[in-house]
Amino acid sequence: MAKDVHRPLLRPAMGAVVVLAALGAAWALLQGPQAVKQGARPPTATVKVVPIRRASVIKRLVAYGRVVPAPWAVHSLVEPFEVSITRVFVNRGQSVGRGATLLEVRPGPSARLALLRAQNDYRLAKIALRDEQMRLRLKLATRAGLLRARKAFDAARLSLQIFQAEGLHRRMLVTAPVDGVVSRIGVEEGSTVSPGRALVSLIAGNRLEVRLGLEPEDVPNIRVGERVRLSSFEGVAGQRTHGLVSVISRVMDPATHMINVFVTLPRSNSYLLGEYVEGRFTAASRPGLVVPRSAVLPSGHHFVLYTVAHGRAVRRRVALGPHNGYVAQVAAPHLRPGMPVVVLGNYELAPGMAVRIAK
Repeated sequence: MAKDVHRPLLRPAMGAVVVLAALGAAWALLQGPQAVKQGARPPTATVKVVPIRRASVIKRLVAYGRVVPAPWAVHSLVEPFEVSITRVFVNRGQSVGRGATLLEVRPGPSARLALLRAQNDYRLAKIALRDEQMRLRLKLATRAGLLRARKAFDAARLSLQIFQAEGLHRRMLVTAPVDGVVSRIGVEEGSTVSPGRALVSLIAGNRLEVRLGLEPEDVPNIRVGERVRLSSFEGVAGQRTHGLVSVISRVMDPATHMINVFVTLPRSNSYLLGEYVEGRFTAASRPGLVVPRSAVLPSGHHFVLYTVAHGRAVRRRVALGPHNGYVAQVAAPHLRPGMPVVVLGNYELAPGMAVRIAK
């Protein structure tokens, strides 16, 4: 009897459940395509862009170096024969006038022996010539033999005259050929110096220059004749002046792995030979395509940037040129002045990504 009483109540409840399930399935079928469509929509990035422009990059370069003699102003005094140093009259760094006595020297042992040989050769050649002349008068010689004897005599006489003109027969004084500063003394009293070795070096007119070391990547931005501001770390406190770039080396210095740049000093300066100096350049690169530095992103061993075309991000690999803290020169195919390049939001981009340009 109990089953018969509750069975009519279960049937309406089961019917309600079936109806609700059917309504839920219908709702899911209607909303499913729209939900899938919304989930597949690609993200859109908001970015800021600026146009690429054509310009030069201004760089502030700092280099360090020392004061050195100008190569064209260096006079090295040598002797063509061996000499012994008897007196040294000057010190390194001393200013001297033209004609001032620098050294006293005398012929060395080899030079004196060479002088004796020249004197002996001259005496023997003179006797041979006289004998050949006598034999010719007696019809015992030919004119060809006389000519050979005269030629040998002339050679011996010329050799002896050269030794005598060089002063090998006496003590000699080495004097300054120009006004200048003694930059190097390569001998000591009592030493014997071989022929051709520099005895003393002079800097004519105190003509000095500054040798600065620059990184190889900065050298293309420097030009001969460019103005350089120089500051001394030694010598006169706070000494500052300006010089002009005279020579840019094309060989890397093996000691510093830098490129030497030589700067001419004005005549009126107080710099000392060997003084430590700082040089500041304002270098301008050749005109090229310039973008803000924030637009260039590192990517492995190269650099990339993003441009915008038809609402999409375009990834471009670029070669990075001269740059400073604000702008950089770049080079890549199909880059043109006026193209929009992303400067803000580029770290979030991927190639082909939809973008919205912020106002």
